[in-house]
Amino acid sequence: MRHRPLTAGLAVAAATAVLASCGAGDPSSHLQAGTRYGGELVYATDREPTCLDPHNSGDMPQTYIARQYLDSLVSMQEDGTVVPWLAQSWEISADGLAYDFTLKDDVEFTDGEPFDAEAVVANFEQIMDPATQSSTALLYLTPYFDSAEAVSEHVVRVQLKRPYSPLLTVLSQAFFGMESPRAMARGLEENCLSPVGTGPFIVQEWKRNREVVMVRNENYNSAPADAEHQGPAYVEKLTWRFLKDNTARFGALQSGRVHAIFNLPPESVPAAQADQKITTDDFVHAGVPFSLDLNTTSPALSDVRVRRALAHAADAEGIVRSAYAGVFPYEGNSISSGTPAYDSAFHQPYAYDEEKAGALLDAAGWTGRDEEGYRTKDGRTLELRLPFNSDPGETPPADLTIFQNFQAMQKRVGVKIELLPSDAATMTAVKRDPAQYDIQGRYWNSPTPNVMYIKYSQETLELGNGQNVSLASNEELDELLLEAAATTDAQEQAALYSSAQEIVTSEAWHIPLYPIQTRLAIRSDLVEGIWIEPSEGEPVLHDAYLLREGI
Repeated sequence: MRHRPLTAGLAVAAATAVLASCGAGDPSSHLQAGTRYGGELVYATDREPTCLDPHNSGDMPQTYIARQYLDSLVSMQEDGTVVPWLAQSWEISADGLAYDFTLKDDVEFTDGEPFDAEAVVANFEQIMDPATQSSTALLYLTPYFDSAEAVSEHVVRVQLKRPYSPLLTVLSQAFFGMESPRAMARGLEENCLSPVGTGPFIVQEWKRNREVVMVRNENYNSAPADAEHQGPAYVEKLTWRFLKDNTARFGALQSGRVHAIFNLPPESVPAAQADQKITTDDFVHAGVPFSLDLNTTSPALSDVRVRRALAHAADAEGIVRSAYAGVFPYEGNSISSGTPAYDSAFHQPYAYDEEKAGALLDAAGWTGRDEEGYRTKDGRTLELRLPFNSDPGETPPADLTIFQNFQAMQKRVGVKIELLPSDAATMTAVKRDPAQYDIQGRYWNSPTPNVMYIKYSQETLELGNGQNVSLASNEELDELLLEAAATTDAQEQAALYSSAQEIVTSEAWHIPLYPIQTRLAIRSDLVEGIWIEPSEGEPVLHDAYLLREGI
């Protein structure tokens, strides 16, 4: 879990070290010692978003960077409680169907637009508009959201169709960051390039395949209640660099060309831990762990016995340990261990057992063998297609190793797995056409166990969300999850969510592997104050400052 604030490995760093890290002309080289303000912070990550507006599409690289220039209505803390942000207070009706948010009254978007109730209404309209293609935010709200209206200049009412106890937690995510209505009106294409918020940084330029350059919002006055400081960010400039290659990204950190990196490569962990100038910070995401989702409309995988056989044959714990060298823990539950109401009883539901896997396949009628030794039934080989994005930023080397290990383990019980490296366009088409795949590697980060409703409900499946690639649902599961969302009783919720985990586990719609993590490595002799917020594991750079003599 995160630790904040980070402790610097060295309390003092020479000004020349900061200059070397950021390159000639870095503003920090001209600043006097004894101040936290100024300078350029360079942050490097492995994945570049397709759009900077997190209302559009809804992928994790968007939310990580959006946290730097968008504010949300509320902020979530480590213990799950929610504190004020752009909303300074709120009231919830007795029936749980109306939320009245009282907004801060002195905030402006960085294009000069006022932040008020009408702006919040415009944001909900943008998110709920199918044309926005908000595959994440839309799915969180569609089953529950009815309307948003301005009650007064600085009070907005969100009306729900049914009670939704996770609403505040959900709204803390950057996917629901507030954007300027004027900027949104420019259209999706332009807004993708330069969304406008009220946040601590302003998007200045997106240099495709290289970096996004942001500058400090000098008028920032709307930090969340749990920020380390109020007022403008410390650093004057923020460069968000894209370095897909693991070796290059870690090398840039070691050399001081960047101050912090996202997704510390597993193979670099020992070197990072041995380096006194590097601090690491890890956060285990709540939600659905990285899993192999099984397409239940596939002829072979429509049989639960075959799905369970694959799970028993996979040796999921072993292949995760092998691929990630112990850096990522195994997780076999339908939700990650960091998720509220997680039930450890389902941590390893399908232990590695080749004999049991074989018996299940026999019972399902896959008793023949072809000339290569793979199982057959009615003259058809048990062959399953697993397409994956060949971009190493999307499928890191360790995940590719997992796919290869999974392929090898299934071969031992007579199941043929065809690995299909594909480009981004092909993967988009695959996601929309279940006839093109049998298995996909997927995850869903979410601060609430109600993520199971997004992932597996009949209601969200009918939306064509592209996330339920198992194409599966269960009426009893839907009822349990809606009942859990309707109550605020923690014990009742825990029991309902436990029953939901039992159903998902029993159906074997996916083979969970490991919980997603935010893993940062930071040059703690050069920068301090970076922390990870807990709703989506987003790095927070508003509180970061460069270390110089005299600090």
